[in-house]
Amino acid sequence: MRNIAASAWDSLLANQSEPTPFMQHAYLCAMEDSASACPETGWKPQVICLYRNHEGAETGLAAAAVLYVKPHSYGEYVFDWAWADAYHRHGLDYYPKAVGAVPFTPVPGSRLLAIDATARLRLAQALIDFAKDQGLSSLHVLFADESADLKACLDAGMMLRHTVQFHWSNPAQGYADFDAFLASLSQEKRKNAEKYKIGKVTAPFKAAGVGAVLHLRRRQHRLPEPRADLSRQDRGADPAVHRHHFQLALRHGAERRAARPP
Repeated sequence: MRNIAASAWDSLLANQSEPTPFMQHAYLCAMEDSASACPETGWKPQVICLYRNHEGAETGLAAAAVLYVKPHSYGEYVFDWAWADAYHRHGLDYYPKAVGAVPFTPVPGSRLLAIDATARLRLAQALIDFAKDQGLSSLHVLFADESADLKACLDAGMMLRHTVQFHWSNPAQGYADFDAFLASLSQEKRKNAEKYKIGKVTAPFKAAGVGAVLHLRRRQHRLPEPRADLSRQDRGADPAVHRHHFQLALRHGAERRAARPP
């Protein structure tokens, strides 16, 4: 992420249909700087950029996305162990794979940043080309924008993958705050809800298609071993977001705000 200007990335992000703070340059850089999402923890970043060209000269960023090449499936909140096991049983390597997502963050939003639909489709095709050139088993775009991003992925030949997310919303003339909602529950339900209380959530309760996937043809590298399933060791270490990440994200954001002209 350090190889691309923060202003160019964030400007492109701001023009997307579903931008989120978790796709901002400072947040993604903090993931790397804190060693939460870095090659040592199984998150090797690869930023794919397309630039506008006028008379042979680059005139600006047209599209961009960050991929992570991974030897495991932890920190994605989308479970594909069955696919990994199927590859293993057929003597194929499921890892490494490419993932377009925000590490440890299952928040839907724009993943393929682009100036228009044409640039977004070319970006999706560039991601596929990268995965093929690197000999990866598959390409996954997770928790993406359900309109622009997924359309580009499907048009590029990827498949839609569905899951369900549960969101709580406060109905009109409803509870004054989240505590009032908890007070309406039985003691047992209130106790369980308080364990995971994170504040007021306003998104609707819905089921959503959250991403796209493309499985690529690969050579058979080895014969499967005679065992029933992959162990946790085969799936890789179980990394997590380091506390230092949030301190860095705040610092990077503050530095950017301070650098802006008045």
